[in-house]
Amino acid sequence: MGKKSLTLIFSGILLGLSHHTVSANETLLPKQLSIKSTKLNRCSQAELKAFRIIHVGSAALYLSACHQLPEIFNQSPKRLRFVYQRSIPANAFQEAAVEYLKLNLGSRFDDWQETIETFNQAYKSVEKGDYYDLKFHPKEGLSLALNNTELATITDPEIGLAYLNIWFGKDAFSDSLKASLLKAERL
Repeated sequence: MGKKSLTLIFSGILLGLSHHTVSANETLLPKQLSIKSTKLNRCSQAELKAFRIIHVGSAALYLSACHQLPEIFNQSPKRLRFVYQRSIPANAFQEAAVEYLKLNLGSRFDDWQETIETFNQAYKSVEKGDYYDLKFHPKEGLSLALNNTELATITDPEIGLAYLNIWFGKDAFSDSLKASLLKAERL
């Protein structure tokens, strides 16, 4: 992650240090969510950390069938939810997304840059208790929602699926987050 992105995230974390909560609210990471009429099961859950030590929230991955976890880039519907326990500024999300997409997509990033940057402009700052959803549907692409309010959509499914490289690509935002999300939770 670039020095500027780290500084922005660290600044946001410092603002929320007094609001540390270890576990995400079960109502915000329910066992099932849906996309259109497709029910998705929570297949995995992981802690979100900054600098590998500071708890900032939790993430969960929802799929129609949890055995699909190793093939995260398949064309099936999926939903990735991030629940935050700290304040994080919008530009930290925007800059980190671009940085990790450039690392993982190479020249494809240049081809898709305008679409990606338009999508990224929709990110808003978050406070404790806020949550982002990234919902992928093979016919509709990828949508971004904050607290169930849709903010942006990438209508091209190929670009939408490629966007998930931020968390699941070779050079992922967090290797431990990636490993945890790609490992089915025990129910």
